[in-house]
Amino acid sequence: MKDEKEMLEYLGIDSVDELFTDIPEAVRHDMDLPAGMSELEVMGMVKDRLRKNKSLDRMVSFLGGGIYRQYVPASVYEILGRSEFYTSYTPYQAEISQGMLRALFEYQSLICELTGMDAANTSMYDHHTALGEAVRMARRIGKRKAKKFLLPENIHWDRLPVVRKYMIGSDIEIELVPFDSERGTIDPEELKGKMGDDTLGFYIESPNAFGVLEEDIKLFRDLREETGAVMIAGVNPFSLALLKPPSEWGADIVVGDSQPLGIPPSFGGPTVGIFACGKKHIRKMPGRMIGETVDKDGDTAYCMTLQTREQHIRRERATSNICTNEALSALASAVYMLLKGGRGLEETARICYKKGHELAKMIDGLDGYTAPRFTGEFFNEFAVDIPVEPADLTARAATRNLVPGIYLDRYFPGLDRTMLTAVCDTNTEEDMKLLVEVLRGVSP
Repeated sequence: MKDEKEMLEYLGIDSVDELFTDIPEAVRHDMDLPAGMSELEVMGMVKDRLRKNKSLDRMVSFLGGGIYRQYVPASVYEILGRSEFYTSYTPYQAEISQGMLRALFEYQSLICELTGMDAANTSMYDHHTALGEAVRMARRIGKRKAKKFLLPENIHWDRLPVVRKYMIGSDIEIELVPFDSERGTIDPEELKGKMGDDTLGFYIESPNAFGVLEEDIKLFRDLREETGAVMIAGVNPFSLALLKPPSEWGADIVVGDSQPLGIPPSFGGPTVGIFACGKKHIRKMPGRMIGETVDKDGDTAYCMTLQTREQHIRRERATSNICTNEALSALASAVYMLLKGGRGLEETARICYKKGHELAKMIDGLDGYTAPRFTGEFFNEFAVDIPVEPADLTARAATRNLVPGIYLDRYFPGLDRTMLTAVCDTNTEEDMKLLVEVLRGVSP
């Protein structure tokens, strides 16, 4: 109390309450803090409250929608946790960060192998920001007078608002292309109808927000060649272990997220934004790129070949104001891919594909359910039409420690009773049978 009195006198006020006079009384509340506790008591209270949470380790989950629970080998965490990696900050002093630079170089090389592109940067924040940067890059490499950029309506629901924010201050106009309500793919006629001399570029996402694969590769390649528009492809890198790389679509830029490759869900982040392009556009690419060279003794060395960020060059010449990347998470993806190898990635991708199609068939056999909701081919994720209200299904599933999927009515009007369900290598046959049992239990 003596200290408090001295402080009040020094400040020239009579009470602590006077410190908060700038806050309107209507929004002022007594915090009513409890009495202090010992560290032992606090830890006991926190642990007691945490026991009420149900993590994915305690539940069966079929969540997807961009974040997938693939199995991550313990060796990934062991390597990632080494002090030379885990405590490293962004390698500004490239000459003394050879280990990290080489690891990032390997990550870039692996992304190029998966996508078929010539170059990749060391990562972006996530798929959403990578797409925003890609659309802005389209302005740097595309037709000067064209302003319209086409995005599909079946784009992942979190990407569109991010892209719109990225376009503030630019002359790029975003226009949406409807999707085929039966197949779930972008409507080819609508896409062709919107392409023209004023089209700067277009974006194709495969798998899209419904898990459906965009299969009309020839159409996309032809439209790019006929109109000169920039094509950006959005991918799930795991699916590329089985599918043709976007380089064969004719894509100029490829974006995606490395999260399925060695990174746990972690409440939705952090993830790793993929950004790759053709050789002729390297100098227009945002972020940083690690290159291989030789030192003064002729030995192999690594350096930041491109670093076109405003922290390194004049702001008006910077390709992006992105201040960092996801280097540690990119390293996790690189370690995961190298441990798996090409055959391992392909085998795991086949498991996900097979289990996804098996589950869809099982659900489709239930009364009132349609799986998949769309007729287009899918990888490991599909939409399901359910015959009950989502709240009823959620309540029933919660009693069995099950998360059946994501309800799409929040993001797509008209899909009121449609659920997005994803199958990963962590989902067992027993998990799939449990989901089918729960769905059968809430059939009308």
